[in-house]
Amino acid sequence: MPIQSIGKGLRLRRILRNGKGVVVAMDHGNAAGAVRGLERPADVVKEIAPAGADAILVTPGILEQVCEHAGDLAILLRIDGCVSPLVPGPMKLFVDVEQAVAMGVDAVVMNATLGASFEAEELEKVGLIASEGRRWGMPVVAEILSAAMMANHMDMSGEGTEVLPANIADDITLACRIGAELGADIIKSRYSGDVEEFRKSVDGCGVPVLVAGGPRRGGGLNGTLDTVSEILEAGASGVIFGRQIWQHDDPVEAVGAVSALVHGRSGVSQAS
Repeated sequence: MPIQSIGKGLRLRRILRNGKGVVVAMDHGNAAGAVRGLERPADVVKEIAPAGADAILVTPGILEQVCEHAGDLAILLRIDGCVSPLVPGPMKLFVDVEQAVAMGVDAVVMNATLGASFEAEELEKVGLIASEGRRWGMPVVAEILSAAMMANHMDMSGEGTEVLPANIADDITLACRIGAELGADIIKSRYSGDVEEFRKSVDGCGVPVLVAGGPRRGGGLNGTLDTVSEILEAGASGVIFGRQIWQHDDPVEAVGAVSALVHGRSGVSQAS
C-alpha cells in the first residue's frame, strides 16, 4: 500500500470512528466574524472536547488558539475563504496541503458553489486540492452547495425565517456526486428534509456524506435529534454541526446527545 494511502487511512479513522463521525464546525468567523456563541472559540473547545465530539472544523488562526485544549479531537482545517458578506465572490485558497500536513491536521475542507458565476474556478480548486491530498496522504472534505442550498446558510442569528426550498433534493444529489467525481474523500452537504430523497443523494455519491446543521431554531434538542436520526437512516456517516451545538443553551448536552445517536450508544433522550 502506498504510504500516502496509509496516511489518508489513518487520518480518516480519526475523523470517522467506526465509520461515523460528529464534527463540531467552528469556522463560521472566516466569513461572518464574531458569531454569537463562538466569540471565544477556546472556551467552546474546552467544553466539547470531552463531551463526545470526534473532531472540530477550524481555520488556521483559530487552531492556534484552541490546539492546547483539543485533546483527542481530530482536526479538520478550513483552507479557503477570503470573502465576506460585504463583497461576495469565489472562496480562494489561503493554505495549501503541504502547510496543512505541517500543522498536523487530519483533513482539509473547502467550498464550491454550483450555479455561481465562478463555479468553474471553485470546482477546479476542489479537484486540484484533491490531487494534492493524494500526494500528501491528506483527506479532502468538499462542501459543494448550490444557490438554493445556501438559502438560509448564512443566517448566523437563528432568527430568520428562510428555509430550504422544497425541491432541493436534485441540487443535493448533484452536489454530492460532483464532489466525489472531483476526488473528495468526504462530502459536506445539507439535508433535504426527506429520508428517501436524501438516501438517493448518499447512494449516488460513493464516499461518506456528513450533514451540515445550518441555522439553529428554538432552544430545544428535539428538532436537531430528529434530523440526526433521519440522516442516519438515509445512510449518512454523521454530521458537521456548528450552530446546533454552540448556540444551544447547553453545548455539552447537545454534543453528547448528537454523538450518542451517531455512534449508536444507548441512553439518548430527547430534550425539551
